Amino acid sequence: MSAQQSYKEIATRYTAAWNAHDIPAIMAMHVDDTSYRRHGSARIFRGKEAVAEQFGKDFSGLPGLKFEPVSLHGSDDHFVAESIITATTPDGAPVTMELIDLITLRDGKVVSKDSYFVTSRPPREK
Repeated sequence: MSAQQSYKEIATRYTAAWNAHDIPAIMAMHVDDTSYRRHGSARIFRGKEAVAEQFGKDFSGLPGLKFEPVSLHGSDDHFVAESIITATTPDGAPVTMELIDLITLRDGKVVSKDSYFVTSRPPREK
């Protein structure tokens, strides 16, 4: 990673590409041997083609998917991004999830994306 490209800058560009639903821009930030894992599922997607295909399914399964950053921590070889995800289901029902992404980096590109998320509970009525 160059001195000019901090993990914060990488995370900002990555989130912007996700919020634009721009799979080519997202994948341009990944290494060829990248991996993606959604914890709670046994499946690990490996390689750019498999990861891009799954990201496309994620977008089609949650139209309007948007990431609102909450916190960001990291160093030269990784970052941990906490976000609130909002979207709708294909039938229009609203979805809100809390997300933690652990992103490992090599030379400023994403080596792995490990996502931990839960559906947010609505606030309690008073």
